[in-house]
Amino acid sequence: MTRFLKAVKVVFINVVVLVLLLALLEGGASLLFITRQVLRTPGVSEQSHSRYHETIGWVSLPNVHLPHLYGPGMHLRTNAQGFRSDRDFTREVPPGKTRVVCSGDSFTLGFGVSNDQAWCQRLAALDARLEAVNMGQGGYGLDQVYLWYLHAGVALAHDVHLVAFITDDFLRMQSDRFLGYGKPLLGLHGDSIVVRNRPVPRTSSFTRWRASQGHAIGNLNMVQLAHRVMGRDKPATAASTPQRTQETRAIASRVFAHLERINRGKGSRLVLVHLPGPGDYRRNDATTSWREFVRGEAARQGITFVDMVDALRRVPPEEVNDLFAPNSHYSVAGNEFVARELVKHLAMP
Repeated sequence: MTRFLKAVKVVFINVVVLVLLLALLEGGASLLFITRQVLRTPGVSEQSHSRYHETIGWVSLPNVHLPHLYGPGMHLRTNAQGFRSDRDFTREVPPGKTRVVCSGDSFTLGFGVSNDQAWCQRLAALDARLEAVNMGQGGYGLDQVYLWYLHAGVALAHDVHLVAFITDDFLRMQSDRFLGYGKPLLGLHGDSIVVRNRPVPRTSSFTRWRASQGHAIGNLNMVQLAHRVMGRDKPATAASTPQRTQETRAIASRVFAHLERINRGKGSRLVLVHLPGPGDYRRNDATTSWREFVRGEAARQGITFVDMVDALRRVPPEEVNDLFAPNSHYSVAGNEFVARELVKHLAMP
């Protein structure tokens, strides 16, 4: 019996050692995989050409030239005004030109392509009578798009103001930070727009790094186990509640109205543009809801609305993937597609 118990004990110890060894190997492999993923995941590229702004959160640095930001020869250059451009713009519209100001997020900035390949600049290439001013900024929600225009765009005379947005730009209005960066929040006081969370809090480089690498770090088994133990096994969702959606729409409505008044006073035409993402080729209920909202507001306020989702869905299925880069932004072909569609709506005689 003693010999049998010793044998059982040896087997038991060997099994325990084997299990611990396997657990160590699995944990080590998981840690190695996640570390490799973190090292391969680039930071927010806008860090290289942006600075903190106490009322808007962040804006582009002026006079920056990054020759290979998005790859060999894929350059980004900003002018003295902080716009993505190879040159500065005069206050008044040059004689014989129609100036188009393009406001928006990274899809307008032209994330992933060179200055001259971004859809805003392609407008001028397609029609020499146009002068395009690219005011796109990476990561902006509609709130920051609006505030940046008030800060730097209103001073410029212009003939057309394109305010372009993706569906996520409305959701970004509901948070006081984006990828670890602080940002302002818009609210309403009666019918007036008020700006909250000002001055925008500064955030540490570690906070921003953690936010940009959050998905990879969340894949660690020990992090997932800790979430389960604390009852947080379900990932956080960016989905909005009905009440917050209603509040955001009320604010967006006032933003559209204010932009319309400003542009009308400047003799400029405001055009709202809903830009599609790669998931919008087929029915997307979240996108549909916001498109219908903007379409209704535009009709009510007498604002021109261009729904690029409809244009995307007219593209043959075999050609759609060519319009988007792996980073989900527009490829060179995608920027060209947007520009060609928008030129049709500018109604140049």
